[in-house]
Amino acid sequence: LDKKQFSIIPDKPPSPFKAAGQEVILVSYGRGVVKSTPGFEDIKQLPSFVYLETGVRPGSQVDYTVDLFTGIGSVILMHHDARVLEEDVRYIREMEKNNELFVFENHAGYMKSPSIMGFKPLAAKNDLQTLDTGRHELY
Repeated sequence: LDKKQFSIIPDKPPSPFKAAGQEVILVSYGRGVVKSTPGFEDIKQLPSFVYLETGVRPGSQVDYTVDLFTGIGSVILMHHDARVLEEDVRYIREMEKNNELFVFENHAGYMKSPSIMGFKPLAAKNDLQTLDTGRHELY
């Protein structure tokens, strides 16, 4: 341990903070084989951009993001103006929703809300059946 160098470290972080920062876990609303990644290049040009980590490249198979394990990467953002950071996060989320992170090869799938797709209930309420497991202590 170098006592001189250790003594230089501040006891607490600067206050107020000198910058605002956030990690953004990237979400895919599309699925298919990636042809190109123009959204990644757009992200790299954001004023708050620091770092992009992803394994997605042209030729990668991408599926819908449904949990933390199926995220498609993460972006580290930081800026001295918190409003700039917020705007950059909003921009990334819009790109995700509009499927602008990737260009997919033929016939990519896009996730839609069931309400947008016009799904109707599969059965009337009185037509529903229940399954009795005989293990009433569980419920």
